[in-house]
Amino acid sequence: GKSRRMAKDYEALVETAENLVYEVMIRLMVRRLAKGPP
Repeated sequence: GKSRRMAKDYEALVETAENLVYEVMIRLMVRRLAKGPP
């Protein structure tokens, strides 16, 4: 749900789309780090 903007390419600039990808990946990594070791 939080990454719905990545479903379609609405962005006019490639840099904007690239920054959205970075934002989503950072969010995923932070969530995994916060969860701790299995």
